[in-house]
Amino acid sequence: MAFTSFMSFISYSYVLLFALIATSYLISASSPPTTTATTTATTTVPVANTVNPLDIPKTVPCVTIPYTLLKSCATSNSTDLLPSIKSAYGYTGFGILAVTGVPGLKEKRLNLLPLIERFANLPDSVKKSTETPHASYQVGWSHGNEKLVGSTLDFSKGSYYCNPLYDYPSTNETLIKLYPSFLEPNIWPTSSIPEFENAFKSCGRTMVEVGIMLSKQCDTYVKSECPTYATSLSELIKTSKCCKGRLLHYFPQNETSSSSEDDFSSWCGWHNDHGSLTSLLPPIYTDSNGEQINNPDTKAGLYVRSRSGQLIKVNIPSDDGTVLYQIGECSQVMSGGVLQATPHAVRGVGGGGVSRQTFAVFMEPEYDGEMRMPEGKGGEDVQGKEAVERLPEGIRKLEERWEEGVDFGEFSRRTFAAFY
Repeated sequence: MAFTSFMSFISYSYVLLFALIATSYLISASSPPTTTATTTATTTVPVANTVNPLDIPKTVPCVTIPYTLLKSCATSNSTDLLPSIKSAYGYTGFGILAVTGVPGLKEKRLNLLPLIERFANLPDSVKKSTETPHASYQVGWSHGNEKLVGSTLDFSKGSYYCNPLYDYPSTNETLIKLYPSFLEPNIWPTSSIPEFENAFKSCGRTMVEVGIMLSKQCDTYVKSECPTYATSLSELIKTSKCCKGRLLHYFPQNETSSSSEDDFSSWCGWHNDHGSLTSLLPPIYTDSNGEQINNPDTKAGLYVRSRSGQLIKVNIPSDDGTVLYQIGECSQVMSGGVLQATPHAVRGVGGGGVSRQTFAVFMEPEYDGEMRMPEGKGGEDVQGKEAVERLPEGIRKLEERWEEGVDFGEFSRRTFAAFY
């Protein structure tokens, strides 16, 4: 009897289990699949407008070398600075280096930079009298003659160009006519601003002298990376008569033309310097009353774009005796890519009537200077495919302007053609 009851219980349990399974099946069959709602939700979620992390600017301090250390290494042939040179100018560097504590530079900087604002506010007839369109505006005043991107003319800044070392780089009239952007004699606004010439020359000469010391360290570094390197950047700078100074005034931006969140080139478009070595003074900012002020816009200033594509805001040392140095494309070619020029631009102060003044000195070969790669180096070494792909809009790749046999004069002509 007990056995029969047990078997009946088992049979009843199976029947109950079967009923539960059948019921579950019928419920699931009559209901929409649970995965449908999930799938639908996934496909209807809009794609977020994500920002490329490379376009989010990082603030990075300059590689910095004290003047006393640079001078000591220059006279002792020390290699102690090679890591700093590599960090600043190598492939992964940001292409800019600061030399701090340069004797006398603080006073020279403050004597010079305010003068360009004074000149920019002179009558148009006075400014026009110093223009040299036949020399691509590379001597005297230039405003609205340079292109930012495409065919858009740049009215955001005005420049005064002169050679800080030689008033007459050449007296050969034939050569002057052939290479006016290199050899045109200086024009000084002496009648309007008597102190202009001396302040320009004094500051420029100091910047070149420090540049020669720094370029010796660059030569040592390149030689350590490329044994076939036979050029001397320091000798090139020391002997060339074709040095060019550019005193810059960035005009105030009004409220309607202030920088958008993604515009990092509103005061100066993206470009590479095409010479050998560029020296640059930290800027001063001036309010609508002509008074010097601190930069009122933390987003304004100098930006660079690295070979990896990262946008970098350069943190310039506050030392008043600071001078910055950037590598140009000529050195990039002649070092076989060991030294790298870095694209850079200037973002303006949004509104408020604020202007900016600075001074650049371009150290470069003469008009017929050779641009040769070291033996064993090729175009891919000088500017690789990845670096080309990361160039900002408006910067032409090197192979479009230079090939073996092209001298610096022709390279300059091809480069200027993109901007004038």
